[in-house]
Amino acid sequence: MISNWKNVPTTTKDALWATLFTFIEDQKKFAINFAEGLLGRCFKNWRSTLNKEYVQKDKNARNDFSRIPPEMWEEFIQQKNMPEAKALSEENTVKNTHHLGARGYASKIAKWRREEEAQMRVGLPDLFEGLDECSKNWVLARISKVTPNDKVKFKHPTKDEIYARLEQLTEAQKKGRFKPNREKDHLTAAIGTAQHSGRVRRISSTLIWGKAFPNNQATYKKRNRYKKNLEEKMREIAKQELIEFFASQQLATRADPTASDGQRQSSAGSIANMRYPVDDIQVDAPCRLVIPYGRKQNKFREVTTGMVVTGHVFLEEPLPEYAWVQVVMVLDESCKIDIPNDEGIEVLDDVMNQYILCQDVPLLDSNVDTEQPTLSHV
Repeated sequence: MISNWKNVPTTTKDALWATLFTFIEDQKKFAINFAEGLLGRCFKNWRSTLNKEYVQKDKNARNDFSRIPPEMWEEFIQQKNMPEAKALSEENTVKNTHHLGARGYASKIAKWRREEEAQMRVGLPDLFEGLDECSKNWVLARISKVTPNDKVKFKHPTKDEIYARLEQLTEAQKKGRFKPNREKDHLTAAIGTAQHSGRVRRISSTLIWGKAFPNNQATYKKRNRYKKNLEEKMREIAKQELIEFFASQQLATRADPTASDGQRQSSAGSIANMRYPVDDIQVDAPCRLVIPYGRKQNKFREVTTGMVVTGHVFLEEPLPEYAWVQVVMVLDESCKIDIPNDEGIEVLDDVMNQYILCQDVPLLDSNVDTEQPTLSHV
């Protein structure tokens, strides 16, 4: 009888592997990736143990790990004692890491819930009243101490700040000013970083979103969330570009105080410091209106054709980098326009043969006929 796994013959081990570890077609690569990731995490944890338990305590790890070559151990000590390594270690320490060990939240959540029930039975106050379960888990994994007046304290100030924001968001939700939405919950808003799609913060590093947020199953098969996130990114980009534009205009005004808006040749002209083919338009000209799409916003599709209007007089001057365009043919009826007209119309389908303001920066794209002005975006 074999009592030690090391004494099992290699042929027997290979036979067991072939029998037990069978994979569905095209699934073996995923198993390999998972195994490599697990090995990487184990190696990282082992190096961390060597650093904390041996290097920082001035002990020789070779007394317990004799297979480590002497020269490799000396090199490891030098690496961990470098100023850059110490600075990186200090930086990682304040990144809101938990102190639950290798098993993480899985081994603690049930214990925390039992302790909460026991406290309720004896009438003790709930220190985290109002926080959702996920936020409670995050706090309990990092809490340092509780003061005599029932105040939660952490080792690092950044965690105190996050806990304060959690309390503020809880009050805001009670007043209807904050509404958690799937992975965009209290904790994500308080920390300020997006939830990683491959894991669920404060629950598990391997749990998928579909199981972590069972109450939001109906939202997974729709693209509304993706479109909303895309709109938010586009809005941020537009806001940043507007800030940069006004900053450049102020610098230009200081450099040339005689400059005036009267220098613009037509309603289709662009800003003074930048010239585009649309600036050379002296008569009404046909154009195509396109919008960016895709995750990187580096692709464009045509949504309507129209006419750049130059000779007409309008009640108001167009905004910087915008031009008046008469919509002729609509290809995407649901596409929204940047600036609703006086009647409150917001989509292209309702502005046929009407005038709208369009951003007049042309796209020099190989898929677009450069002889026809192209305006982006609607």
